[in-house]
Amino acid sequence: MPTPSAKSRCPTTPPSPTSTRRRSSRRGRKFEQMQVQDLSKPVVASKADWLMGTTWLGFTPSNGSGYSRQQCQSTIQRQFSGGYVIEYITEAFSEPNPGYETDPVYLAEREQHQGIKGCFLSIHKLRFTSRPLEEIIGNEDYERLQDMWAKEGKRHRWSVAFPIIESYRIEGRPKAKDVLGNTAYQRLFGHPSATLRPLEQQDQIAIANLQITQVPATNSWIGIEDEFPSAERSEVSSLTERLLDRDLQNSQAQEGMTKERWAKVRRRAAWIADRFIQNRIKTNSVHCDVCRFSPNEITDGTGIRPRSLLDVHHKHPLAEGVRYTTVEDFTLLCPTCHRAEHALLKIGRSLLSEQH
Repeated sequence: MPTPSAKSRCPTTPPSPTSTRRRSSRRGRKFEQMQVQDLSKPVVASKADWLMGTTWLGFTPSNGSGYSRQQCQSTIQRQFSGGYVIEYITEAFSEPNPGYETDPVYLAEREQHQGIKGCFLSIHKLRFTSRPLEEIIGNEDYERLQDMWAKEGKRHRWSVAFPIIESYRIEGRPKAKDVLGNTAYQRLFGHPSATLRPLEQQDQIAIANLQITQVPATNSWIGIEDEFPSAERSEVSSLTERLLDRDLQNSQAQEGMTKERWAKVRRRAAWIADRFIQNRIKTNSVHCDVCRFSPNEITDGTGIRPRSLLDVHHKHPLAEGVRYTTVEDFTLLCPTCHRAEHALLKIGRSLLSEQH
């Protein structure tokens, strides 16, 4: 198992109603509780682990060659592409290599496992491309990990690691068998697998109403930086950039960042906001998300673009550059509602949150 300094947990290879949202507070921070079905993408696969992953999920290639690692990465990418991964905690907890049976870290994590085995614990969004595990946890922790768990001298266990860039805690730690039913449970987890376990539609329906709360993902910066080049290469509306600058101008997120990095963060935010707007245009849903004003009728036949009469607004500007933000972090508002939203935010209120 990884040591505490690795800030992660090792994997193993063992055998729709209306959604509701509410807010809770933990240690002074607000977290929005939601349901699995509220996620922007479907949960498409499951990963069986000994303990909950916090910074990465690892997979073991057939050997230590670069080709084998690439093949392993490609397989996992196909399995989770376009969706989230739900993490299941195995019933079994393996034995380490001789000499580590009384290791304090191993004993502590084995004891922790007893309280969560058989449960669904978390849902993750993974970076699309993996990184060598030693780059994530450092060479010292990587070597210790291999000393403890590598078999037959094959020192590449869990070496293909996908950073977790977005993460949700599943409330109540439900037992996977209770959620899925025995037949589906055995199909998914009744056999060893070195890869992910694809979910069928019936599995997705079974987990749809699980309550989840987003938690910080310390590797979100990897996903953010991955998108800087795409944002720089893309054309972004100058109107979008101006509106986002207003939302971000007083953001505390920029504290501790260089001017160059903050400029890249702002550019990425505007790039995502533009994608959000294009999605709304494609789905014919260009209207204010508060008062429902739609400019389509009054602009019909005038040559005026309906989108030009609405503002894009960042719902969580303090998160920009801190967590992995997506199109779900933006909304469309008419100018009046936009002004009202900014005025209310100054006194700790929000038109958007009061709608729920």
